[in-house]
Amino acid sequence: MKTKVWTFNLSDGQHTVELDHGYWSGKRIIKVDGQLVEESQKLFDTGSEHRFDVNGNSCILRIRPGTLGGLTGFEFELFVDGRLV
Repeated sequence: MKTKVWTFNLSDGQHTVELDHGYWSGKRIIKVDGQLVEESQKLFDTGSEHRFDVNGNSCILRIRPGTLGGLTGFEFELFVDGRLV
């Protein structure tokens, strides 16, 4: 599994979003400040979008296949209140 971590500041302090993404298994584990917010799995990983809140701030985590439909890896993006982290 590949792990991607984002750290960012909001008005109430620093927060961390962690994504564990299984390349072959399609498994996703998303944690905010160490707390599990989502765990899911897809048979064929064609990318996905996950929405959640961090203390009332809207977050979108996007998982997109890289070139060649994901054969070269995946790209991960986190947006907080519409801004790329």
